[in-house]
Amino acid sequence: MEYRTSHMTQMEIGHAIANGRAVIVPTGATEAHGPHMPTDTDTHQSEYIAIELAKRINAVVMPPVAYGISKTFEKFPGTVSLSIPTYQLMLSEIGFGLIQQGFKHIILLNGNRPSGTANDQVARHLIDEYDEEYDFMVSAVSYWEPAADKIHAMRKSEEGGMGHAGEMETSFQLATRPDLVKMELLEGVHYGPVGWDLVAPTNPTRTYVKRPRPQAGHAAIFGDPSDASAEMGRSCIEVIVDALHETFKNIKGSYEDRT
Repeated sequence: MEYRTSHMTQMEIGHAIANGRAVIVPTGATEAHGPHMPTDTDTHQSEYIAIELAKRINAVVMPPVAYGISKTFEKFPGTVSLSIPTYQLMLSEIGFGLIQQGFKHIILLNGNRPSGTANDQVARHLIDEYDEEYDFMVSAVSYWEPAADKIHAMRKSEEGGMGHAGEMETSFQLATRPDLVKMELLEGVHYGPVGWDLVAPTNPTRTYVKRPRPQAGHAAIFGDPSDASAEMGRSCIEVIVDALHETFKNIKGSYEDRT
């Protein structure tokens, strides 16, 4: 069975809509990920998980949104960021296009931390604007969130080591695209645990400070990639897909019960 809409004909997509298949929109970024990883890391990871999830819940996957909110790293080569209003408008237009076509469940699957809250707002906006005319639901989640406790239990790095380009993301890339990871380029580079973490239990308060700059010797790493391994990456992917599967199985069941 095909899961990528980009590999399907219009008739096949129409058939997927008629059969009530959910549609997943992976949202990523094009941004610096340290000296050791490619700039499409977030986009690749959100699409990879989207396809694995689609296999479990019989969904289809739209082409990933490759540009996100990446202002944090816009001083680093290769980073291209959209402003928050532009990003949200674009994602809203994509969402509305899918709603008009008849999709009943849109899943915004995020892979870029700063875009997460923006995706939540887009999901809310789509419902607020269009639920009078169309019958649909929208889910917004960052791919690691439902499995955060399990990933945290498996970690080797300290809390703060699984941020941007840290242990989890580097492990993911080692497991899926090891030829694109250059761990040797981390030698002599300054990095380490930071004050936030993707999976560790933290205070929900978010505080934003001056952005990093390459001129100051920052490596575009928030965390610690030194403990990364392909084995850890495979384990993370497994628990992530399992947790997302359980999440959306329950959401579908509760929606069907309500309707």
